[in-house]
Amino acid sequence: MCPVPGDDVTPSVMPSPRPSHHSGPGYVANPEAPDFELDKPLRNAAARWLNLVPAEHRHDGRESAKDVLETLREHTRSCPDHPLRALWVAHRHLRDPVPAVRIASLVLASEALWWLGHFEDARRSAQAAVDADPASAQALWRLAVALYRQGRFEEAGERLDDLVKLASRFAPAWALRGQVKVWLDADNPDAGRADFAAAAALTSDPGTWVVPYRMARADFQSTADAQIRVHDSETGGSSGALADVVLLPDKSRVERGVDPDRRWHLEGPSTGGGDSDSLFSGLGGDFAAGARSRVSFGTRFVLYQRNIENLCQDRATLREEIRKSVAELYDAALESRATIGIKGAPEQHAEGANVPGDEDG
Repeated sequence: MCPVPGDDVTPSVMPSPRPSHHSGPGYVANPEAPDFELDKPLRNAAARWLNLVPAEHRHDGRESAKDVLETLREHTRSCPDHPLRALWVAHRHLRDPVPAVRIASLVLASEALWWLGHFEDARRSAQAAVDADPASAQALWRLAVALYRQGRFEEAGERLDDLVKLASRFAPAWALRGQVKVWLDADNPDAGRADFAAAAALTSDPGTWVVPYRMARADFQSTADAQIRVHDSETGGSSGALADVVLLPDKSRVERGVDPDRRWHLEGPSTGGGDSDSLFSGLGGDFAAGARSRVSFGTRFVLYQRNIENLCQDRATLREEIRKSVAELYDAALESRATIGIKGAPEQHAEGANVPGDEDG
């Protein structure tokens, strides 16, 4: 994920190549799910969802109830890559006579809508699934991630509390619960530590989920300032930019659609300032030829300390992640559109994981 300047209102994990751990086991339906009906507001919302799907993604099919559940399961696995097709399939089965199929359709619709950036509709669909079957781990997961993306952290935490009781081996739930606790107690460097540790212990790959390394605020600030000085020295001048380290994005901005996991934010004058002659052309690596030579006066680089730390298991990785974030800020401020040649930490986001399955119980 490469953030862009301004308020990013896109999903926190984009449907691009993802780490293998984001491919979950698929939907597991409850054959004893109680019967229920979609209420009128949800039916009206579902009619709007249909308008999101272009004609080329609409393909009818006729399957038995067993085959329908398998179809929904397959689309759950591939949803991040094909959310429009998944939404169409989910919509087709919202009025299926089998309650388990309708619940599975609501879960799939919620996931598809989440990947498409319609977070309130994703929450509404998942809430309907939870109301119909409160013991559905899959529905609870989709509800939790939708609430998290909307900045409703206390509610997300409650749903995750319910979920880990049902699917105690589903590592992303523990990781996301750790992130929620960080949001609820950002000043506490130990917030969520036990949950992060539980997620890490459930995963064979030690780099999938990590226990975040926390750095003192002054140390983090000095590391960021040092990286700005490095960039200034490479460009032969002073950027005039200031590094402002804050713990997390403002919650009100998250409620308006900003990604709660974003690592940085660029503030300052509108694009178009700075010199036109590039000083980056001979540097290679992080900067591209044609970039403007200076950051516009008054530009403010904002680094979100907790979100950067959440990706890093040790001090060395954290310093590299700060270095990468500063490079991305320069790239955005200078409009260089360069490929950042700094590896940093793997972008692991719990809410991008698929739904839990039987093996996670």
